[in-house]
Amino acid sequence: MTDPRLLPRTIAVLGCGGLGVPAAWTLALDGRYPLVLIDDDCVELSNLHRQVLYATAEVGQPKAPALARALLEVAPQLQVEVRQGRLGPANAAALLQGCDAVLEGTDDAVSKFAVNDWAVGAPAGVQRVASIAAAIGRRGQWMVVRSAGPCYRCLFEEPPQPESLATCQIAGVLGPAVGQVGALAARSLLRVLAGEADSADGALVRLQARGLLRTPVAAAAACRCQARGDGAADSEPWGQHV
Repeated sequence: MTDPRLLPRTIAVLGCGGLGVPAAWTLALDGRYPLVLIDDDCVELSNLHRQVLYATAEVGQPKAPALARALLEVAPQLQVEVRQGRLGPANAAALLQGCDAVLEGTDDAVSKFAVNDWAVGAPAGVQRVASIAAAIGRRGQWMVVRSAGPCYRCLFEEPPQPESLATCQIAGVLGPAVGQVGALAARSLLRVLAGEADSADGALVRLQARGLLRTPVAAAAACRCQARGDGAADSEPWGQHV
């Protein structure tokens, strides 16, 4: 039987762009959790082909409040809060205050690792979960990270240098690809929160031309996700009373 005390209070959607828009839409239509929308960017005309909840009239306006208005039009009962800012290691705790789960959909590797560290660095007895997504060109990927590994650092270790990364401006991005990845990353997060099995839980799922490819992630012995030492039973399904 579900114990409501174990349900997360709020899901943060970090990044209100090509991944965050379809992810937030999916979470809003699910309707079970309040949302916090976090972004520091404004709507641009070039965004509209893939960030489909924004209108031409909103070009130049901050994305997070514009997305909140759009979500309330399709889900009037939604509880939604807007927080302005770019998340990094120094302000992750402040921007994610009161949140127990995160859908990370930025194009910033530093933000992805900060969200990962926030999840695996949860205090003893606290469960956190994050679905970390990325997309470029026609490809995308996502992984669900819990309070105890495996985590994003078990796979990638450290954020790459910014100059080594392709950007949407350079490599381009296909609207349907980011839409699919964002929605699927949100669905994975919802499944884990409900205590259901999901292919991205502790694994990297990649969207490729030939379909989806799942790669299990082994917990690295020296990774910070293995250093908690508090015996937290994070392998227990979310939302189940034990």
